[in-house]
This record gives sequence, structure tokens and C-alpha cells, in this order.
Amino acid sequence: MKLRCIVPALCVVLTTSALNAAQGNPGASSPAAETASQPGNRRSSHLALRLLDQVEQARQSLAASQTQTAVEHINRALAYRDQLTSIIPGNSRHVIVPLYWEWDDTSVLGPVLAARKDGKPQPNKSAPITVDAAGTQYTFVGLDLNKVRSRLDAAKSALSNNNPQAAGSSLGRIGDELVVMRVQAEFPLLAARENLGLAEIAIMNGRYTEAAAALKEASITLDQYASEHSAHRPYEAKSLSKRISSLSQTIAQNHTGAVSKIDGWWNEVNGWFTHPITD
Repeated sequence: MKLRCIVPALCVVLTTSALNAAQGNPGASSPAAETASQPGNRRSSHLALRLLDQVEQARQSLAASQTQTAVEHINRALAYRDQLTSIIPGNSRHVIVPLYWEWDDTSVLGPVLAARKDGKPQPNKSAPITVDAAGTQYTFVGLDLNKVRSRLDAAKSALSNNNPQAAGSSLGRIGDELVVMRVQAEFPLLAARENLGLAEIAIMNGRYTEAAAALKEASITLDQYASEHSAHRPYEAKSLSKRISSLSQTIAQNHTGAVSKIDGWWNEVNGWFTHPITD
């Protein structure tokens, strides 16, 4: 899902200062974990975007010296803020509404990785296709409604005191209340599963050299997984790695029943995703 920028000024803040600030200050992202509104709540996201749209229109009105119009937009923004707090359960410290979220899964193929390291413009087409790394990145951007309320109240108070400059400053700082959380990680277990799938397909098509390479990479990535402190099944992974490595060395000469065997291994690894062992 990509962010649809209907509030240009705030989207600039989102893609520059807010992201940079969150990366520079890990503590800035912690309130995102406290949001009681799940990303699937489209209504709350739409209301939040309408709130930000009213803030942007208030700023434009101030720039045009239309003070009363700016007050009207601020009041509408406050009304949207009150609607949001009425539908989002939260605590007194943080009420976070999601604006943007995205999962980005990646798999890096072996030939592509080799091409990057060698500085070649194109990967070696003769190299077997394997998955050398797999991972995901989760990005979340939300709006702290309690802090937004403070900024809006401050802007409204400044206008009542005939201080449009202070009001504009308060409205502009609403972009600072964006909560950003970015989590990136590599998952050797995912790479192992993908390599097993590649090996199975290669064997079914009689490409045993490719199958051997994929099996070898699956064994390597399982060993990587087993060495991680967070691994739930390190001993099973080590054992399976040895069996996969053994098959990779003999697959070209003896591939009878290999497809069924690899399919069983794929399902075994896949089960580790859906049924993890917990402490």
C-alpha cells in the first residue's frame, strides 16, 4: 500500500524530517506499539487524513490572511480529532491512529548478489538460481492525537490573541507528531524454505545441477537459522541441514523419490513458521 498524498505540506514532513527524526531517535517510535487501532481500521485512517487536510487548509488560509477561515478549518480538524478518539480505544498517554503501513518482503537471488559484488551490470545467466537471503521490512506511520489536540488548541488560542504567526507555527509542528516505526530483518528460515521449493521444481524439470545448488543453499541458511539466539528449533534445523546437504551431493546420481522427500522437508520448515515453539 502506498501513501496517497492529499496533504502535500505534511507529506513532505512525512518523507523527510519525520522519518529522519525517528531513525535518529529510536525512542520516538515506541508509542506506535501502544496504538489500540489496528492498521486494518480504514475508517480511522480516512478520518486522520481528513484532519490533516483541514490543517493544511488552515495553513493556506493563514498565508492568505484569512483568519476566520483558518479558525473554521481548525475547528473541523478538532471535530475529526474528537471523532477519532471516540472510535479508538486508548490510554491517557497515547492515542495513535495509523496513516500508513507497509510490509515489503524481499528475496535476493544468488546470481544477482554475485553480480552486485562483482560490479557486473547483469547476473551470470549460467549460475544456478538460489535464494541467498530473504527478509522483510515493516513501516508504520501514525498520528498522536493527544499531541495534535495540543497543537490545534495552541493555534486556535494564538488566533484569538491576534497572533497568526504563532498559530501557523503550531499548525506546522503537527507534522512533528507523526510516529514512525521501521523494523527490518533477514530470515534465514524463509530463505531455506524458498530454496527447497526451487530444488523441488528443478528436480521435476530434470535440472539436477540447479537442484544441488538450491539444496546446498537451503542447508547453509538452515545452519544460519540454527545459530541465531531467537531460533525456536535449532537442533531440528541442524539435523535437517545435514540431511539436505547429503542429498545435494548425490542428487545428480540418485534422485529417486527426491521430490517427495524435499516436499516433506518444505512442509516441515513451513510448519516452523506457523507453529513455533515458545519458551
